[in-house]
Amino acid sequence: MPPWTGKRPRRLIRVLLAGAILFIAARFYPPTRHSVDSAMLLQAVFAGEKGGWLGRWAPPPRRLDMAGGGAPADLYLPAGDSNEVRGCVLLAHGMTDMGRRDPRLAAFARNLARLGFAAAVPELPGMRRFRPSLGDVDRISERFLWIAGKFSRPGLPCGLFAFSFAAGPALKAAARPRLKDRAGYFIGLGAYFDLKAVLKHMTTGGRGGEPAFPGGPPVRVGKWLFLRYNMINLGFGPHAAVIESIVRLKLADERADISRYKNRLPRALKNILALIENRDPARFDEIFGFQSSGLRNLIADWSMGRVIAKTRMPVFLLHGRSDPFVPFRESERLAAASRRRGAGSTRLFIARFLGHVDPGAGSEGGGWSRFLEALRLAGFVSRMITAMEGGYAG
Repeated sequence: MPPWTGKRPRRLIRVLLAGAILFIAARFYPPTRHSVDSAMLLQAVFAGEKGGWLGRWAPPPRRLDMAGGGAPADLYLPAGDSNEVRGCVLLAHGMTDMGRRDPRLAAFARNLARLGFAAAVPELPGMRRFRPSLGDVDRISERFLWIAGKFSRPGLPCGLFAFSFAAGPALKAAARPRLKDRAGYFIGLGAYFDLKAVLKHMTTGGRGGEPAFPGGPPVRVGKWLFLRYNMINLGFGPHAAVIESIVRLKLADERADISRYKNRLPRALKNILALIENRDPARFDEIFGFQSSGLRNLIADWSMGRVIAKTRMPVFLLHGRSDPFVPFRESERLAAASRRRGAGSTRLFIARFLGHVDPGAGSEGGGWSRFLEALRLAGFVSRMITAMEGGYAG
C-alpha cells in the first residue's frame, strides 16, 4: 500500500485542508474575517504596537501630512494601492495637549491602516486647548468630506470615530446637513451626553490620583486646567492675570486659599469659581443655578441630547466602567437618546477593564470574568468593523 494512503496521512491532509479553508474564510469572508480582525486589533491595542501581531504580520502603513486644503491632518494608509482600501474613517482626538500626534492615537491609526483602512486624523486646536470649539466642528466636517470624497464609494461610506470629549464636535459635525446622509457610522470611546453632569463629576467626583490626560495632573485639578484654557469663553478675559494666579495655586495645592484673588472679581465670576471649588455633589445644582444664562446656555449647547437626535448613522459606544473623568453613565444616556432617534442602530459596551480611553486601566474583574468580557468586547469590535466596511451591524 502506498505510504500516502494510510490513515495518518489522510488525517494530515484533512487538517491541512481545514486550515486552508479557515484561512481563506478569515481572509475573504467578511463575517469570519471581521472576527479575526477584531482579535488582531484588540491584541495590538492591549499589547502595545511593538508587541502587536499586526505589526509583525502586516506591512508598515504610510502616513501623509495633509497640510493644505483645510485643517492640518495626518492620513494613514495601508501599504500598497490606496484605491483598494476596505473603508475610511476620521479619528477625532480628545482633550490632549499632544493633539493628532498623541502616541496612542497615532498607534491606533497605524493599526487600522494595517487592517486595510484609510484613517484621517485632523488637528483640533479646541480639544488641544481643553475647550469645546465650533472651529473644531468645522475642521472635522471639512476633513470628513475630503476623505469621504476620496475613498468612499457605493456601499462603503466613511465614518467618524471620536475619543472622549471629541464626541461633542464630532456629533455636531455628523448632524450637519452635508454630513447627515454621508456619515456611515459613529464610534465613541469614553463619550459624554450631558456636559453639566460631566462638570458635576469633574468638580465633586473622580478619584484624586487618576491622570486627567497623559502625563498630566489628577482629575480633581484637571478642572483648574479647564478654567485656564477657557478664560475667554467663561468671561474671565479682563481678569486673566488673576485667574492664572488662582490656577497656579490650585495646581500646586488643591486646598490653597484663593480668597484674596476672588475679592478682585465681579460677582458673576465669583459664582463660577464657587462652582469649580465646590466638592459637595448635593450643593452643585444650587450653585449652578447662580451662574449666568450665558454659561448655562453654553453648557446646554455642548450637550448631546438635541444633537444626536439629528443624526441617522449607526452608533457604537464603548466606555470604561472605571472611567474617572467621564462617568460611564454618560454613554448609557447617549445610547438611550440614540435609540430614540428611530434611525440607525445603536450598540453600547461598558467594559470593566477600561479606564478613560486607556486599555487595561480599569480596576474591576479578573480571571474568567475578564476573559469572558474580552470575548464580548471582541464581538462588539467585530460588529464595529463590519460597519466600517459598509456591512450591516445591527
